[in-house]
Amino acid sequence: MKILVLNGSPKGEFSNTFKITNAFLEGLNQVEKNQVETITISKAEISHCLGCFTCWTRTPGRCVINDDMQQFMQKYIDADLIIWSFPLHYFGMPSKAKAFLDRLLPTNRPFMAQREDGGSSHPPRYDLSHQRYILISTSGLHSIQNNYEALFKQFEILYGNRLTKIICTEGELFRIPQLEGRTSQYLSYAKQAGIEYAQGGAISQQTSAKLSELLYPAETYMEMADASWEINDSGNERPQDYQDRSYRLLRQMAAVYNPSVWQGKDIVIEIYFTDLDQTYQLCLGEEKCTLKTSDFGHYTTRIETPFTTWNDISEGKVNGTEAMMKGQYRVLGAFETMLKMDEYFGIKKPVKNAGVKQNETNMILLLLPWIALWVLLPIQQLIGGAVGIAAASVLPLLSAKFKLTAYEKLSIVLVSAVGISSLLGGNITLLVCLSYLLFGLMWSLSAFVKIPLTAHYSNKDYNGDEAFSNPLFIKTNRILTALWGMLYLVTAVYSYFLMQSTISHYTGLINSLAPALMGLFTAWFAHWYPAKVARG
Repeated sequence: MKILVLNGSPKGEFSNTFKITNAFLEGLNQVEKNQVETITISKAEISHCLGCFTCWTRTPGRCVINDDMQQFMQKYIDADLIIWSFPLHYFGMPSKAKAFLDRLLPTNRPFMAQREDGGSSHPPRYDLSHQRYILISTSGLHSIQNNYEALFKQFEILYGNRLTKIICTEGELFRIPQLEGRTSQYLSYAKQAGIEYAQGGAISQQTSAKLSELLYPAETYMEMADASWEINDSGNERPQDYQDRSYRLLRQMAAVYNPSVWQGKDIVIEIYFTDLDQTYQLCLGEEKCTLKTSDFGHYTTRIETPFTTWNDISEGKVNGTEAMMKGQYRVLGAFETMLKMDEYFGIKKPVKNAGVKQNETNMILLLLPWIALWVLLPIQQLIGGAVGIAAASVLPLLSAKFKLTAYEKLSIVLVSAVGISSLLGGNITLLVCLSYLLFGLMWSLSAFVKIPLTAHYSNKDYNGDEAFSNPLFIKTNRILTALWGMLYLVTAVYSYFLMQSTISHYTGLINSLAPALMGLFTAWFAHWYPAKVARG
């Protein structure tokens, strides 16, 4: 399919509208390979129509003006799908996009024709009945009503029922990096619209409804939009606080606060911009977030950072966790608040396969076959080996309900090998020690891979797989994994002496005491270490 994209925004490829258009095209091209050509109207040489009608008389079908429209006209005629992409400008289209439309006059004949709706028009010079049309537009307003009617009527008269519209009000939010979570979600709907249009020539009601939703409630949007300007509604310069970018950034944060995550007590986030010597407090309440510049109360969490660093983090230019680990800012008070910043301020990016239930990992599955060996093998060799093999064989059956990591799969092999050796009459002392040694090596070696062992089982408390891209989360788990590995390597050594003693039958039970204490240490360290790094 030949697709002609008419990018009518004066901002060209940096257009907010064009982001939506690209997402729609991505969906189209996912279904089938299309021939796509984009005309950036703002960069083209397109003069205004002279109204001379030479294209109807002396040079039928050809404009007398020699500019880029000479080649664009043929591209327009040849296309199977025309996508008009531009923001709303003063209840219509940008002036140069209108010049492009006016210059399509040669595609019509001069004769008069009666339309079915009772109006009159000029019949087409070319057979364009195969063409379909998409209008993609954004606006800086939050409502279509009494804003888009004139533009809609013009396009509906031009293209009739072959026209499909994607209209995104509050489109100015696409230029704010801090809101990428919400705008990216909208772009995913635009992509889905492209997929559906390629498959059936229409956009489903469900996707259309998502594309018609406001990015943020009208009152929230107006607050954010007002905060982005450096003048007040009378046209005068605002007080110094309003000119300060730090104030505007935090005002926008307060505006997008998500009160649904409030958990029964107010939270006060104090932010001190060290390079500006300015302090603000964001007070997160049951209904809204209040930004304070004075009369501060006790804070829950205090962030001390240069504004330049915080702004880069909010725009996604810098990884916040990496910046904290490098000492570029520090956090005092409750570190847990930092883990929920995305939830509080609604800027979390959409998760791939959101809405699809994902199986979770469970460390009990990893431990189950090993514990069976450790407890039963010293008591009765044959029973211990048989139960260990049985426990390992059950794990694949549980994969329908739980997510098995590479470590469960490796454990199946290792436990089965030890169990078979036990059934064949292997030395019980060596087999018990070997089992601890293998388990300890598995943990120790995993501390050196990209994702250490413990991270696979603790990530669900830290936004799932997103935690794997958090360097502090990975470093914390790398340390814990190494410590657990050392524990089991040491256990392999002293188990040899336990197995030679009079209490050899209780080796498994005795060896369970150290992991129990290590579990308490792990729970403490997982909270203490990130907070220590945050304090700097």
